[in-house]
Amino acid sequence: MTEAFDLLNRDMKKFVYENGWQSLTKIQTAAIKQIYKTDNNLILAAPTASGKTEAAFLPAISKSNDLDKGLKILYISPLIALINDQFKRVLDICKGLDIRVTSWHSEASVSQKEKLVANPSGIMLITPESLEAMLISDKARAKILFKDLDFIIVDEIHGFLDTNRGLQLKSLLIRIQAYSLKASRMLGLSATLGDENYSLAKEFFINGRETNILLDRSRNDLLASLDYIEADDINGEIVKKILGYSLGKSTLIFPNSREKVEKISYLLQKEIKDKAYGLRVFSHHSSISKNQRKEIEDFAKNSRQDFIIVATSTLELGIDIGAVDQVIQVGSAASVLSLAQRLGRSGRRSKKSIIHQIATDKYDLLQALAALILFEEGRLDKIKPPKKSFDIFAHQVLSTLLEKNGLSFKDFSKLNKDLKSFTDINDDEFAKLKDYMLEKNFIEEIDGEYIVGMEAEKLMTMGSFYNQFVSKKSYKVSTDKNILGEIELGDNLKVGDRIYLAGQVWQIQSINHRSRKIMVILSDKANAKSFAGSGTFEISGEVRAKMEEILYDLDALKINPNIKEILKGPSQEIKNEIYHFVDFEGKKALRTFKSTKINRTLALLLNINAKSSSYYVDDKLSTIIGKNIGKDFNNLRENIPSIEAIEIYIKENPSLIETYLSTNKFMVLVPDDLKIAYVIENILDIDGASQYLQNL
Repeated sequence: MTEAFDLLNRDMKKFVYENGWQSLTKIQTAAIKQIYKTDNNLILAAPTASGKTEAAFLPAISKSNDLDKGLKILYISPLIALINDQFKRVLDICKGLDIRVTSWHSEASVSQKEKLVANPSGIMLITPESLEAMLISDKARAKILFKDLDFIIVDEIHGFLDTNRGLQLKSLLIRIQAYSLKASRMLGLSATLGDENYSLAKEFFINGRETNILLDRSRNDLLASLDYIEADDINGEIVKKILGYSLGKSTLIFPNSREKVEKISYLLQKEIKDKAYGLRVFSHHSSISKNQRKEIEDFAKNSRQDFIIVATSTLELGIDIGAVDQVIQVGSAASVLSLAQRLGRSGRRSKKSIIHQIATDKYDLLQALAALILFEEGRLDKIKPPKKSFDIFAHQVLSTLLEKNGLSFKDFSKLNKDLKSFTDINDDEFAKLKDYMLEKNFIEEIDGEYIVGMEAEKLMTMGSFYNQFVSKKSYKVSTDKNILGEIELGDNLKVGDRIYLAGQVWQIQSINHRSRKIMVILSDKANAKSFAGSGTFEISGEVRAKMEEILYDLDALKINPNIKEILKGPSQEIKNEIYHFVDFEGKKALRTFKSTKINRTLALLLNINAKSSSYYVDDKLSTIIGKNIGKDFNNLRENIPSIEAIEIYIKENPSLIETYLSTNKFMVLVPDDLKIAYVIENILDIDGASQYLQNL
């Protein structure tokens, strides 16, 4: 085959040969060479279906010694469903080689886990949360399992680069090194990294080795269509358009909320039943039961029948549902990265990625067009990682205290340096955090040590301490035969109401608040209520800048004349000038074409200067609204508030802190002044807003 093939050991060569591979893919060839010829960490960035999993595992298995005498490879995935998929693929690679492959997560076999601990060997597949749980609750197992690791593989690494969960994982990767006899090599896998994010990705692994990025820029041809159907909600016209694209094909549909997933699924099923089409329709999102989601994934993977799956981001990641012919995006994607991830699900057989974009208002259309153009130009959004993450650091402090059964004052005082992913937190800030955690009894002093305090125990119910997900009060929804899923009840749902779930309408028969169970029966009426919000998304500066550029160059743009005609209105609203003041419901407003974060900051700065709270953002329109915006904006340009003034305003408006930090689960561990510092670093973009105000 190639030089890379020759480097593999006999067993891996046999696997390639017996599976009838004519050649290795680009990313497999590059990965094998790099793993054999360097000692560096690697990040493998390549399109979906390019063989990244094998690109990591073939050389890792081949290079690891004595796989029967210790756990050698640790694979970390963001999703249990993805682990279950990869388990089968890795097992196939190891077939007949007496290499143990073990899944380790909340749903995995307890007996298999016990066998692995009794005789560590082979490969383990785990989630970040299960890794956290092991270090906290059973470090004796960690000592046994992780001492001989050769490789750590992080799948879908792009999804960890800018999230709290990613910062937690980054810390965990540092902590498990204490259990290893050598610095394990780390491999990251991604289908959507983007040129702007290479340095950020290279910084993710902190193990004393350099990190190289191996990039396969090849991608499928793109076939895209863009439709405009003006509508406040999902309607029959949208459904008929979807069906027109979907007959005779396998289709993934991505709206931007669970509510729209359910409405589309229900209306599609009704239309298909009326027309007697031979097409299966499923809804797939986090409120659907795990068993039903698994059945849907298996059906898509194994059935030869045409199907439609309407999904949220649950199917963005690489869960194996086989070859999908096309993607339909209803409403614009939240980012170019998200669009790229979704597009990667189609075209595995045809080598043509097909997307049909359906926009429902003019700015939705403009944003969809901007994202498509950026994708075609190969320009993905730039990711900004969290800074000064006091909440995640405080969580990892407690986790480390639990792991170590307490720390001496000296060792405790070095945690912001020893946990190397938090070195941006200085000693003074750590001291403030420590004092607050002592005051609130999250930690305690005893005999020259710090230990976990009584208040911290309240954070540890039902395993919730292991994850960064904000838990909401959910109710299990069941018929007399099956569990359909779990929903947030909300104040608006009561007995007798109808809800959409699993692509059908159900009437609520009973609600048991003590057991959190809702019993339902099928309903033949369609006017159901939603159990879920529409969701909010932060729009990047790259997308917004492209939207403005499109409106400036509309006449020169080679797009469908009908689309061009629809966008003439928004184009005529702005002039080729720095600041766009537009009419908004009869009032003057400022259209910025800046990121969500900059818009949020500008509204805050206007409120500070005007001593008001009335300025707000309609971010869908990238528009700031307020009574005297012309005058106050000019004043703001001349008098941009200082950091101190911003801190004072936020402190005097504590509801802002609560709103800004509602998704930060462990901010309860952090004092208000550090919360404000976090907001300034992460929720606002003061530099970006200042540059806009100064026309830089």
